[in-house]
Amino acid sequence: MATLKTEKCVRCGELSDTFVSIEAGMRVAMQEAGEKSIPDKVCANCYGVLTGSVSQGLKLRMERDQREKNKVMVWKNRVHLIKNARVMMYKKAYSEAAVQYEKYIRVLEMVYNLEKGKLEPAVFNNSTRSKELTVIASVYWDLVRIYDTSPRYGDRMRGAAQKLAKFIKFSPMLPDIMKKAEQFEKTCKNQAVMRDFLRESKAGRGPCFVASAAFAADPYALELRILRAWRDQKLRPHWWGRQLIWLYYRQSPPLARWISTSPRKIKCARWFLTKTANHLRKNLNSEQRIGDLKL
Repeated sequence: MATLKTEKCVRCGELSDTFVSIEAGMRVAMQEAGEKSIPDKVCANCYGVLTGSVSQGLKLRMERDQREKNKVMVWKNRVHLIKNARVMMYKKAYSEAAVQYEKYIRVLEMVYNLEKGKLEPAVFNNSTRSKELTVIASVYWDLVRIYDTSPRYGDRMRGAAQKLAKFIKFSPMLPDIMKKAEQFEKTCKNQAVMRDFLRESKAGRGPCFVASAAFAADPYALELRILRAWRDQKLRPHWWGRQLIWLYYRQSPPLARWISTSPRKIKCARWFLTKTANHLRKNLNSEQRIGDLKL
């Protein structure tokens, strides 16, 4: 601290004979606290105010860092929730499994700062965590079956089915779950819920896309599974790949409708896509045999 002749403080404009120099460390702390214009020296009163702002800024930053650490810890813990739920499913302890699954969904909502019930596939569009979509789809499928065990959970079952319809179209589990759902619809207690789910899911993949239009007679064709595997393995992990997928989803409906107007067009499209699928098949992950793909 240095005593100088009376002069005007650059920050507050008041006259003072006591000024304090802003050292380098204090300057950095002030910048982190949000101070934009920092003079070389200020009066003693201003220095006290700035010190207080630095302390408050440090406190807020520490709270923010702690929230982020908590999110990371909670995110990692979701794996244990899924494992516990699967164990409970195996033991047929369905109520306990549902609790674990619901906690898992809530973890995702917390990590992405969402209100309860607001988890949507779009949250993962620009995320490296897009593989989480498959886990989420499997969770909602299990919840649908769990909630069907009691008429009291009819509303919960419907909610889980609606979420499943949204997430399943982005998962390689689509054909496998659709086949199981078609069988489940015949024996479940809430058949109306399952009928609505099947109708909504099939409408989502109907002749809106070129590949689906070409293979409308066989929605689980090997060629479709290869094309979806290529999408998930080679395109979806990259930003530019997701942009191509988005462009395809946006531009393909009119072409798909045009193809669907003629058996000859369908045959030509199927021939072209079969050739494409055979070529892409060579570049898929070697450890994943096409015969085992559940897309």
